[in-house]
Amino acid sequence: MVHLIAKADPIKYVLSRPVISGRIARWAVLLQQYDLAYVPQKAVKGQVLADFLADHPVPSDWEFSDDFPDEDVFYIEVMPPWVIFFDGAARQEGAGAGVVFVSPQRQILLYSFSLSELCSNNVAEYQALIIGLQMAIEMGISQLEILGDSKLVINQILEQYDVKKEDLIPYCKYAKKLLANFEAITLEHIPRKENR
Repeated sequence: MVHLIAKADPIKYVLSRPVISGRIARWAVLLQQYDLAYVPQKAVKGQVLADFLADHPVPSDWEFSDDFPDEDVFYIEVMPPWVIFFDGAARQEGAGAGVVFVSPQRQILLYSFSLSELCSNNVAEYQALIIGLQMAIEMGISQLEILGDSKLVINQILEQYDVKKEDLIPYCKYAKKLLANFEAITLEHIPRKENR
C-alpha cells in the first residue's frame, strides 16, 4: 500500500513521512505552505508548451526576425567516427597483427606488428584488436567503428557468443575494459576479403 501511495503522489508521500532527514524535513516545512500537486511526466509532455503559450501570449506588435545573434553557435558539425580494421594471424613462423585506421577525413594509417610469442589464430586476432584499441586511446579518439573478420572475437565482445576457451577469457575482458574508454563504438564482423 505504501509503495502505491509513493508511486501515485511522491510529493505527498515524502511530506507525510514521520521520520525524514534534516534537509528533507526543512524542505517539507517550507513546501507545506504551497498547494503542490504531482503530475506524472506522461501527462505533462505534450501539454507544457500549449499551457506556456496560452499563459504568455505573444504581443501583436512584436516583429519576428529570423536573424539570431551568434547563430553559428546552433550549428554543430558532426564528424564521422574513426574506423579501425584489425586482423591477426598465427603461422608456424610466428604470429602477426595488422591494424588500419581510417580518419574522418579518409586518411589511412597502416600498422603491422610481429607478436613475440606463438599463439592461436584467435589470440592473434584479440591481440590485434587490443593493440588497435590502445593506439586509438593514445590518439584521443572518442568515436570508433571497429571492423574485423574474426566472427568469434566480434561476437564474444558483443556477448553473443560465450568465451569457452580459457586462454581467450583474459583477452576478451581486457578488450571490453579498453572499449569503456570511448564515447561511442560500433563493432561489426566483415568478410575476410573486405578486411584485406
